[in-house]
Amino acid sequence: MRKLLALVFSGPLLAISIVTFSLITSSFVFTPANAAPNSIEIISISEVSSTSVEILFESSVPKKSLANYVITAAVDPSVGQTKNIKKIIKTKATGLITAEIKNLNPKVAYKFSVSAKTNKGKMISSEAVEYYSLSNLMDVLSNLPADWGNPKPIPTPTPTQTATPIAAPAFTLSSSSESRTVNTAATGFTTNSTGGAIASFAISATPAGMSFSTTTGALTGTPNTVTTATNYTITATNATGSATQTFALTVTAVVYTVGQTGPGGGIVYYVSANFFTSTGSTCNTECKYLEVAPSDWNGGSDPQKTWAVADYQFTDTSITNDGSAYNYAAGVGLGYANSSLIVTQNGTYNASTNNYAAGAARAYTGNSKTDWYLPTTAELNLLCQWNRGVAPDVEIVDISGSLNSNTYGASSAGFVPNAYWSSSERSASVVWYQLFSNGLQGSGNKLATPYVRPVRAF
Repeated sequence: MRKLLALVFSGPLLAISIVTFSLITSSFVFTPANAAPNSIEIISISEVSSTSVEILFESSVPKKSLANYVITAAVDPSVGQTKNIKKIIKTKATGLITAEIKNLNPKVAYKFSVSAKTNKGKMISSEAVEYYSLSNLMDVLSNLPADWGNPKPIPTPTPTQTATPIAAPAFTLSSSSESRTVNTAATGFTTNSTGGAIASFAISATPAGMSFSTTTGALTGTPNTVTTATNYTITATNATGSATQTFALTVTAVVYTVGQTGPGGGIVYYVSANFFTSTGSTCNTECKYLEVAPSDWNGGSDPQKTWAVADYQFTDTSITNDGSAYNYAAGVGLGYANSSLIVTQNGTYNASTNNYAAGAARAYTGNSKTDWYLPTTAELNLLCQWNRGVAPDVEIVDISGSLNSNTYGASSAGFVPNAYWSSSERSASVVWYQLFSNGLQGSGNKLATPYVRPVRAF
């Protein structure tokens, strides 16, 4: 047996690979590389002529289950115009078997495969082997370029410059902790890099009301929510890694004292030792203070308004309907709910069309606060005590002291020495009021026109 080295080209003769062909009695034989063991395996493909080959294959399919063999010569899909060739070998032989395939196109490549058809119709196939006619290969070799034997040298690529590794990031904060009163501008922090250049910053969470810069790593702004000491993690990152620092922020509530200006622009007149509830107000279940609107809240003086006239009776738990017993402690914080029910019952307040007390108080929006209301008997009693210079007592009506009738103005809380409405009903037609002239509480018909002064809880 003689050996022939055949050249197989891919592309425009740029890549060349060498395969081994065996010549047997002047026939071209292709011997594929052995694959993994298989029931059927093509051993060699010998060229008989430019249009026919002889295939030698080996089969280990059991004879009792074998029907016949089928040899398929599949054309390279890029050719298209030549049909695939199939030949059925009606034998149940095993071991080495030969078969001749004719009517091949010498100008195209084929992929040969051998299948065994079982008695149950199942096909067991060999791996496909590619075949290319030797006569066509010789045509290719004869058309090699003149300088094929002297290929041009491949230029050596210029080495890519390797960037100097970036050092890992490291940084410090200008401050590691801060405590601020809510709604007071914070100092925050800035960062100082002590390591490799930092690409970006991140923070675990941004405190409410503040801003964090992912470029500079600075925290600025005014915290607007009360929180206990909270740790925030700041992370600096670059291509090499990351580094972290921690900042602790505490935001405390404002502590007001009686006589200070409240958040609604009024004057704080009562500070509770414990939280009380004002359902619907901003503070809701955590109210500590009551503030009263300044004396010029209505443009110069307290207005005189009638109470809401209706058959519906809302009973304030701060006082019994018949006035026989007082429970002032229970009435602190109920004014917002009382007033809101009255407004719901009587419609949106309009000074020119419905002149009622609770509507006027709820319509007030001092310092952009919208939770002002007409006080209950309990809240009105505390207001009267403060205005008359009497120590606050939610259990009694104290008629001592003297009225503070300061001149009306934004900084004054002076009162008229007359009756002021509460939002507490005594009956469907009678409402409780308080005389600021002597501190006494009484009740009157809803059609009367005592004075009105809004308060709010916070």
